[in-house]
Amino acid sequence: MSHNLQIFQTVAAFALVVLVCLGLKRQGVIQEEHNPIFTGLLTKAAIPAAIVYHLALNRVSAQQALMVVPIMVAVCICVAVAWVAARLLRLDRGRTGALMLASGFSSSTLIGYPLVQYAFPGDPGAMTDAILISELGMGLPIFTLGVGIAVYWGASGSDPAARRRALGSYFRSPIFAALVVGLFLAPLGFDPTQPWLAPLFSACSMIDAAIALLSCLILAVELRLDYDWRPLLVLLAVAAVIKLGLQPWLGYGQTHIFGLTWQQSEVLILESAMPSAILGVVFATQYRCAAPTVAALSFGTIILSLAAVPVVFTLLAP
Repeated sequence: MSHNLQIFQTVAAFALVVLVCLGLKRQGVIQEEHNPIFTGLLTKAAIPAAIVYHLALNRVSAQQALMVVPIMVAVCICVAVAWVAARLLRLDRGRTGALMLASGFSSSTLIGYPLVQYAFPGDPGAMTDAILISELGMGLPIFTLGVGIAVYWGASGSDPAARRRALGSYFRSPIFAALVVGLFLAPLGFDPTQPWLAPLFSACSMIDAAIALLSCLILAVELRLDYDWRPLLVLLAVAAVIKLGLQPWLGYGQTHIFGLTWQQSEVLILESAMPSAILGVVFATQYRCAAPTVAALSFGTIILSLAAVPVVFTLLAP
């Protein structure tokens, strides 16, 4: 089976699980007040366990570390393009920040991890690549540049203290702690078949498998299908072109410069082609930066990504 077909099937399967979760939401099995539980399980248990599990079993090479650079460059260019588009459209401050947040930052963890897991089955190296791209290449920019955008273009104005608090929360988070622990353990070369290690790695593997379901549950709870999209169609079109088209193309354009392998290139394309980050909605809400607009654009790119991700991957993947 071709890899492109596998990507399409993975995206379609993810969409089907989201639809099932939407059905559960409609029946009242899952509700909005459950989302903090799902989010806590994902960010404080499943993702940290997955990071430690995959990094501890795979040594990180210098070439893998280079994958962080292309995604950072692509993010900065996309944010700048979104700012220019906002000026041309004569958007107010709040919507300018909203367009920049929705256009520049990917949901590389929430949606990217499950897709990489199932698009590259039995390939722990691909998941290691995805973790480095997501947690360093996307994580650091969104907790620095992303927060700065929400603060500066939001109601809070320019508040360096707010940016420092948000950045500090990232470095104190279980995800960042897991990244440090995983990178420390990676060179030690653990054997997961050792009797005293097997139960630990098996437990991490079980928790790791829960990422896809938790991600679908969170998306189903957050997803709103009753938006009035008409005033947002132009903004959604701009955000989708930049986020789902320009960013993966920019990432792909740098793969030859840094000498990435075909698999690293595919993971980079897939992670950069993810829809807008849900975390952007969190920051927009916190700093009053047109949060409803960010939420609508994020959910709009999620819907469009069901078709865009397979198409972009087919066009760009080596």
